[in-house]
Amino acid sequence: MENTLRRPTPAFDLGKYTLSIKGATLSAKVFWARIVSSEHESLLTDYTKHTFFELQYALEGRIVMTVGDKRYDLDESDFIVIPPDTYHQIVDGDSTGARFIMAFAPMSADPAIAERIRQYGAHPHRESVTMRDLLSLILQKGQGDTPHSAEILSCFVEALLLELCDIVAPTVPLPEKERLSLTENQERIGAIRSFIRDYHGIGLSVAEIARRFGIGERHLTRLFQAEVGHSPREEINHEKLRYMEELIASTALSLGEISALCGFCDEYAMNKFFKRYNKMKLSDYRRTAKRLS
Repeated sequence: MENTLRRPTPAFDLGKYTLSIKGATLSAKVFWARIVSSEHESLLTDYTKHTFFELQYALEGRIVMTVGDKRYDLDESDFIVIPPDTYHQIVDGDSTGARFIMAFAPMSADPAIAERIRQYGAHPHRESVTMRDLLSLILQKGQGDTPHSAEILSCFVEALLLELCDIVAPTVPLPEKERLSLTENQERIGAIRSFIRDYHGIGLSVAEIARRFGIGERHLTRLFQAEVGHSPREEINHEKLRYMEELIASTALSLGEISALCGFCDEYAMNKFFKRYNKMKLSDYRRTAKRLS
């Protein structure tokens, strides 16, 4: 397994599979995963951000990157998890090297998992033996094309994400009294977030959601701020933005077709919405996404 990771195959690309992981503990969607090798392309990246989590894993050599306003050095076998909506860029590194990147969105029954990754992931961590072994298996299976490749990869990727959670943000059980007092609100917010995600945030309003779940708008806003740190309107816009990014990066649909699917009156309105959050034009984002995916 050591040789597999020390001699990465640049052709590896998870993009040919659609991975939706639905485990007992963790559910997630993996948008893409691949190896970037300095033998075939530059390891440096543009200054960008996404609505999903991004794993950057130094397989060979050193990586220097900025995440928000901080600068980090990743030595070989280090990794970092970049939270959603966080500007980042690889600015330097060894002239020879390789890294594994993976874009994913956890959709867990336990909303605290994504929040723990968001809170603790954005600084370097050292790989575990289990994580390296799982990555080796993913890279090997990713080269195959058997009838069950996608199912097997889903199992390996789920195990990798769970191991990543254990390293980045291990669970600390809450006292029984505190856990019981939080359960009702967490379950309600979890159900509302799942509803918004199912509709990709399209055509939804805070008032409609409040009516559907039998809760006042002001109380709904307070619950969101307390449980997830932002408003329900921001949640709706975030899901719409995530869906736009997915369509732009993974389909051949025109921007006009995507704007119609996402509920915008025209491409101009969608571009204005996108630029407000990502500080870049849709056309520029599509070029960057196609290069990375």
